[in-house]
Amino acid sequence: MLNDISLKEAFELVLKNITPTTLTKTISLNQALGEFLAEDIIAKRDAPAFSNSAMDGFGFKHSNSKKLKIIKTIYAGDKFEDFELNEDECVRIMTGAKVPKNVNTIIPIEKCLKVTDKYIEIPEIKKGANVRVKGEEIKKGEILIQKGEEITPETIALLASQGIYFVKVFIKPKIAILSSGNELKEPWEKANDDEIYNVNSHAIKALLQNKGFNAEIIGIIPDNFEKTVEFINSLKNYNVIITSGGISFGDADFIFKAFKQNGLKELFHGIKLKPGRPTMVGFMKKTLVFAMPGNPISSYLNTFFLAIPTLRKLSGANKYYYNFVYAKNKNEFKLNPKKAHTALGVLKYGEWEVINNYKYGSSMLSALAKANSLIVVDEGKEKIKEDLVKIIPFNTDFVKKGMFFN
Repeated sequence: MLNDISLKEAFELVLKNITPTTLTKTISLNQALGEFLAEDIIAKRDAPAFSNSAMDGFGFKHSNSKKLKIIKTIYAGDKFEDFELNEDECVRIMTGAKVPKNVNTIIPIEKCLKVTDKYIEIPEIKKGANVRVKGEEIKKGEILIQKGEEITPETIALLASQGIYFVKVFIKPKIAILSSGNELKEPWEKANDDEIYNVNSHAIKALLQNKGFNAEIIGIIPDNFEKTVEFINSLKNYNVIITSGGISFGDADFIFKAFKQNGLKELFHGIKLKPGRPTMVGFMKKTLVFAMPGNPISSYLNTFFLAIPTLRKLSGANKYYYNFVYAKNKNEFKLNPKKAHTALGVLKYGEWEVINNYKYGSSMLSALAKANSLIVVDEGKEKIKEDLVKIIPFNTDFVKKGMFFN
């Protein structure tokens, strides 16, 4: 029988046994989106690199003078030998233009009391207004982005602003996806009434891709023990294998036995979870193996919940716990207290509603398609009341540490 452990135990046990990769490569910013930095990024220059104007207006040395003579016009990009202004002088200056050495205040044109070609009259204005001081945002030599951070569009903007075009990142794992069952057909094939389509492989591949990981769909393993052993033996060049189906102890469920034949040492085999009990995780020498359930929702959610955080840690990410939001549960629903639960729902305007009052089967893909989030409930609870609960949106980000169980 399955050696069930709690969902919390399963989650933490997998992460505990993962050693992040040390393999790296150097790539350009145009290739870096979604990768994890393999070293701290150090600022090469101050930001701003020079003190400049935040507005179109007039720059001057703050004093009691209220009538200032215009001595020069400075445009963004102008290069000039630096100079100092007297207290009764100012420069006309444009946004982004470098300020002379003792100019410490900028007044926008529209806030001046009077403007002529030769002078301006100004009201009281706070010293330092509208001047971007050299290095006020970033100091040269400080850590700009930490090792293990995921490279996002915003990260790329920051790197580009420093003139950093090549970055060292961790190499992500090579992942194989396969399904088990003679009854399976690929979506491009014709299926008879007694056959089903290979949902799991394509759903898992899409989920991994959405979370920044590439994977290969290797194929469908027939329900034959000898062929399964041989097939799995051919996959040892992959860093990670994700299977679906064939992990229970039915007469035709050969995958677990075939992995054992190939030297698999499991961390666990079975989770006290609805849906998704028949789940196994282990190592076949250096290859990490996730054997997911055959039912589509179970397979998808266990990949989302267990595999994605694990793959992030394996890939050198410094954040691999799902972030969560609090929302009010719209409708009370019942649970089996002997199990943990991952329930699908819709998060909207600060409220969360479970799909179909949590009365859907683990093969009902319409429930998955309607959902945009899930709730993870630890065992021991008989119901989720109309109260604040922790919700994991499907598009959530990741944090260094956090517990999203309810």
